[in-house]
Amino acid sequence: MHSVFERAVNLVWHDGSLVTLHGPAPLAAPFAAAIARLPQAGSLTPGTAVRRRGSRIMLGPFVLDISGGTQVDTTVHPTDEAPGLLASTLASIPRPAVAPGLSSPTGRWAQHRLASGMRRRNPQALVEGACALIGLGEGLTPAGDDCLVGALAILHRFRGPWLACHPEINASITVAARVGTTIVGRDFILHALEGAFSETILRLVTAATAHDVCLAVAALAETGGTSGADSLDGMRIALETLSP
Repeated sequence: MHSVFERAVNLVWHDGSLVTLHGPAPLAAPFAAAIARLPQAGSLTPGTAVRRRGSRIMLGPFVLDISGGTQVDTTVHPTDEAPGLLASTLASIPRPAVAPGLSSPTGRWAQHRLASGMRRRNPQALVEGACALIGLGEGLTPAGDDCLVGALAILHRFRGPWLACHPEINASITVAARVGTTIVGRDFILHALEGAFSETILRLVTAATAHDVCLAVAALAETGGTSGADSLDGMRIALETLSP
């Protein structure tokens, strides 16, 4: 057991990847599972052994039966549609406050470099900006990681074929993520590189109406301390580079 919170529990799987358990709600991560209820706060501690036997997962004295579970596809699939609706609606919504790290000189330079790479379709500049964001800030998911994940969500949705034509982007960012940030931030980035995101981000980038965009923005902005706001910042950066 990696970490325990009031509303979520993080497990380190046998292959070193992370699995997040939380109560009934849209999946907060592409590596999350929503379960009927979490054990009471304080009944689990980091370091507790986790074992699996068939369809049952033993969390200390608790047993989680996954036999009736349903898989959810959290993949953002590319579209030929222009990002006009999403870009214009986001631009009309006040920006929530982001974490201080994104406003630091390093954070501003990294975002500028990331935006330049997307605008000019320059893989090297994009990678430089992305790698400077990785691990930037504090917490289980540093602000720079959240910002990068938001930008990748937009790229997968509206520039998917271009990303696929440049596997060096994925390879370079993967190396940086494995050594440059927390285990939680690492897994968010690695999944984002493969096009998988939280359900809230998925709903936002695939929203069909301005009303749906606003609902998804409100839900995302409430995620974590500033994690949602930091992801929205990355989305806005990417959308501004793609809009005519």
